Amino acid sequence: MTTTPTKLNPWYSLKAQLILGAIVMLTITLGSISYFLLVHEKYVLIAEIEKTTIFQGRNIALGSEKALLRSDPEFELFPRVKRILSRSASITSVVITDADGVIHGDSELANISQPYQFDTSGFKAKSNPLLVADEALYDDKDSIVLRTPIRSLGKVIGHVHFGYSKRDLNRSISRAITITMICGMLAFGLGIILALLLFRRIADPVNTLVTGARRIGEGHLDTKIELRSKSELSVLADSFNDMATKIALTQEELISKERMEAELEIAHDIQSTLIPTESFKTEGFEIGFYYKAATQVGGDYVDVFPIDDRNIALVMADVAGKGVPGLVVMAMLKVMVRALVDKESSPKDIVLRLNSSLTDNLKPKMFVTFFIAYLNLDTAQLTYSNAGHNPLVIYRDTDDRCDLHRMKGPPLGIFEDCEFGPLLHEYRMRLQPGDVVFQYTDGLNESTDPTGRPLHFENIVGVAQRFASEGALALVQRMVVFEEVFRKGAVQQDDITLLALSATEPARVPETAVES
Repeated sequence: MTTTPTKLNPWYSLKAQLILGAIVMLTITLGSISYFLLVHEKYVLIAEIEKTTIFQGRNIALGSEKALLRSDPEFELFPRVKRILSRSASITSVVITDADGVIHGDSELANISQPYQFDTSGFKAKSNPLLVADEALYDDKDSIVLRTPIRSLGKVIGHVHFGYSKRDLNRSISRAITITMICGMLAFGLGIILALLLFRRIADPVNTLVTGARRIGEGHLDTKIELRSKSELSVLADSFNDMATKIALTQEELISKERMEAELEIAHDIQSTLIPTESFKTEGFEIGFYYKAATQVGGDYVDVFPIDDRNIALVMADVAGKGVPGLVVMAMLKVMVRALVDKESSPKDIVLRLNSSLTDNLKPKMFVTFFIAYLNLDTAQLTYSNAGHNPLVIYRDTDDRCDLHRMKGPPLGIFEDCEFGPLLHEYRMRLQPGDVVFQYTDGLNESTDPTGRPLHFENIVGVAQRFASEGALALVQRMVVFEEVFRKGAVQQDDITLLALSATEPARVPETAVES
């Protein structure tokens, strides 16, 4: 089966995106560098002009001290100001006043002996680390003005108002902008040319890879992608070739795996019909259970069903083995238990008969741990027997105490009847309101946290001690939450099955002596 090659929009091609990305990257990079260079150069030039303005103003003030102490300072200061202005076109103004603000030095003779008022409108005060007390610095777009004191014997006797042009500064900045733009455009053009050459070296091998990958995707697994490049793209081409070879070799394995998964799914559906889905409800008692397989198919078995109108059976088993073999044994066990359980047969009888059947039918090294109990709804008497299953947790409400009942009996399917029978026992107990019986598979007590530390029987008894008074359903839910918190996300290693029974009302038949 062949597929029609996808027509790629040119704007979405790798080459177009790389070129566009290069243009954007170059624009941002060159723009940022140019901007910061211009800002830095402008800052340096302004700092240099301010420094020049401050030092020249102070020199003028220093040279004006003696003249300002005379009775006729204008005769010396007027020509001095003229000389200063004639020396440099960058000096825009020089005004020398006494302490009262009267002009004694100016470029215009008419201003002599006139009060001086510096118009600060349009100017902005500036700070500079070189300024000292009584000095002020102002600037606008065209010039910088310094006001510095003239001192004599530590006393201010006048001021110099010194203006310096920004014309050279603005000219230097404009020249810097022009040079930066020219250099930036040259760098941008060169970068685009180099990018096009580089992208061509990348795009051609990529096109070869795309063509080869498309043929592999169409099922031509004998396609070999050959590149002359010695870059990472050549390694990628070799990887595609290896992938095609491995796909060809593993097609049958994939088909086999899909078939196995389908069979496991069917097995899972079958198992879901073997495990009860709803809690068993009966007057005077509460029964709760929980089941979670470690894999898609498990080997645990739990069941609660009526024997007759006044008796019910509670069953739990754990097959030594997971997957489909464990499921087959579990299904067989359920059918056998349902067929064998009746009012005339005791739990011990059922265990004996199950062992007799399983010993001849189980594979070597396969066995089953088994627990069965009969509950009489009138007398609240629980009769039970155990074959290698976990200790039973029993909570007595009158004592507010929880204990482990370690029962005797080997697992099913290991010993012949002559050896098995003498090792088996049957137990009885009478449930009072508030009493709870809790059974479980070893997936609970062998659950481990991320460090490998197992959940021991003491933890199970501790949880039961705290929450058994809430009833069978609540205890099951509490135990489920405790196990998940204890495991802290670690992988569940074995199937977990829980079963709890609690008495909620007194027995209908007065208490009689029962064997314990």
